[in-house]
Amino acid sequence: MSVDKIARLLRKRPPTGRFREQMFWLVDIVYACKRSDDEQLAAEAALVEEALGRLGEFIQTGNEDALQEATRCVERFALAVKDAVASDGHSEG
Repeated sequence: MSVDKIARLLRKRPPTGRFREQMFWLVDIVYACKRSDDEQLAAEAALVEEALGRLGEFIQTGNEDALQEATRCVERFALAVKDAVASDGHSEG
């Protein structure tokens, strides 16, 4: 999948503020990036996919460290996607 297709996905389905919709949107972006031709995006997507599993650990145990690590991974992933889309000549908004 090209960065162009990821950029279109970002524009097509922005999250509306509801947690469930944001999570499904994020998972769609993760899968798109894992299938992308961009090796850095694919690697970041794999890391964020693992981090999302830590959310379950937080819910089960209340481990704040798991939540913080997942948050950091998602934030790093968001910046990587934003940079990749911007460097490919696309705007998110």
